Amino acid sequence: MASLSRRRFLEITTAAAGMSAAGGLPAFAHSVLGSGQTAGTVPTICDVCFWKCGSVAHLRDGKLWKIVGNDIDPLSEGRLCPRGTGGIGAHYDENRLTAPLIRKRRRGQEEWVEASWEEALQYIAERMLKLKADYGPESMALFTHGIGGKFFKQTMRAYGTPNIAAPSYSQCRGPRDVGFTLTFGEGVSTPERTDIANTGCLVLIGSHLGENMHNTQVQEFGQAIERGASIIVVDPRFSVAASKAKHYLPIKPGTDMALLLAWMHVLVNEGLYDKEYVEAHGHGFEAFAASIAPYTPEWAYPRTSIDPALISETAREMARHQPSTLVHPGRHVTWYGDDAQRSRAIALLNALLGSWGRKGGFYYPAAMEIPEYPHPAFPTPQRPKVDNPDNKYPFADGTLTNGIRDATISGKPYP
Repeated sequence: MASLSRRRFLEITTAAAGMSAAGGLPAFAHSVLGSGQTAGTVPTICDVCFWKCGSVAHLRDGKLWKIVGNDIDPLSEGRLCPRGTGGIGAHYDENRLTAPLIRKRRRGQEEWVEASWEEALQYIAERMLKLKADYGPESMALFTHGIGGKFFKQTMRAYGTPNIAAPSYSQCRGPRDVGFTLTFGEGVSTPERTDIANTGCLVLIGSHLGENMHNTQVQEFGQAIERGASIIVVDPRFSVAASKAKHYLPIKPGTDMALLLAWMHVLVNEGLYDKEYVEAHGHGFEAFAASIAPYTPEWAYPRTSIDPALISETAREMARHQPSTLVHPGRHVTWYGDDAQRSRAIALLNALLGSWGRKGGFYYPAAMEIPEYPHPAFPTPQRPKVDNPDNKYPFADGTLTNGIRDATISGKPYP
């Protein structure tokens, strides 16, 4: 077998892992393509992103030839993004790994040697058991994402380590989850619980909806445009969403907080907020109103470059449609260092508009009650997680990948 660089190996395996359910369809291939079925359709799901869209795979002459959305799936609603429909290419890619590889090092050179699954699993198990014997199970950490990652989580819990982290928390959604939890007592979920389908006014601040692959939201965004919903877009770049907006605010990068404060000032100062909602659900409104009193549109203008009249008009536009006004929480929100407070300001703005738990705002999700699989109890880790020593980040409710990274480098609090 030809030699393969470590970087290239990681690139390929990462892509293959991301495609595991429908994008690359290895599980599907083993269960269906290997079953003797040569034609027809098989329901499946796409694991290219966290949306997990329901899909239908089509077979012809024993080969996969088309993947489409499943009409009865509430997420895909019969449509897939290009990542999902492109899963066929990943499945049949000539560079796709189809068997485990074990790295062999010889005098500074590396070579990847194909192995059977039995050999690979034995190889991994021996090294995991040695690490456990030498340093304890907590010495191993896992960074995980997607459906396939859930199986690795179970393995690591059975192994006995608490150090399991989703990189998306530190790199993407963590500040947002903290900001909304501090405001409403819970986060916005994944996918986000946004009722774009029924919103009267959609505010996108730092969100490139329409250019990403968040399937349901992109579809609902298109529907909102078609039915004449008011769209307000805040973005330094004239994005696709901005081209569809009633109001486009070309903000100076890094000044979102100033705009959010000015919007809240207008709503409170002009008495445009949802008074009944705030009185029923809010706490400390008087102190809050006093704290935002100095942050006028005129104060925000030199900071954001947004004209004060436009700041006021867009705040009034939000108020006209409340409570079906949705200030979108975004997803990738790790930018400037004030990200948790920025997300908290977005949450507070939604609270003033009464959109939390309201039609056209944020809905309350309903969960299916499914019994847990009766696996043996996991062992209790004997040492705490290493990600947040001395509770450095007291509001973090997820495991921090950067904390695990630092502990790996320093060997503290344990190797």
